[in-house]
Amino acid sequence: MSPLTDENLKTIREHAVKEYPYECCGIVLGKVDTADENILYRCENIQNRLHEKDPETFTRDARTAFYIDPKELMGILKDAQDKKLEIKVFYHSHPEHDAYFSEEDKRMALFDGDPLYPNADYLVVSVCDQKVKREVLFSWNTDAKEFTEKQESMLIQS
Repeated sequence: MSPLTDENLKTIREHAVKEYPYECCGIVLGKVDTADENILYRCENIQNRLHEKDPETFTRDARTAFYIDPKELMGILKDAQDKKLEIKVFYHSHPEHDAYFSEEDKRMALFDGDPLYPNADYLVVSVCDQKVKREVLFSWNTDAKEFTEKQESMLIQS
């Protein structure tokens, strides 16, 4: 079962196309065993601001990276706690690149080799020529100690 509803996917696709040529990012909260009560947050990608302020630390701009404002993330985490929900999916787009879990994606999702959010899935949306090309859903594989594609990961292909 997909952790996302058709409406979630539609909103994520629209977000990815709207933000093109920059990466979009967002979070979906919900209950573990159902997609019916999902809440989707379209987050602001502040990577361009970080890159402008400190290009030595933030070497990439928003065409190849995303960064959710920590204040925005803390607000979403508070909502999750207040509503007794958990982070089900982090999503972001790869403009003009395939949908894969990059080394940068791994670095941002891990702390000391373990996932920051072990139960969350990660959706990567490939957008080429302002059209969604492919989406792949990844999850943490505890045996392999890495993020792997889920079986139902080929959500669309056009």
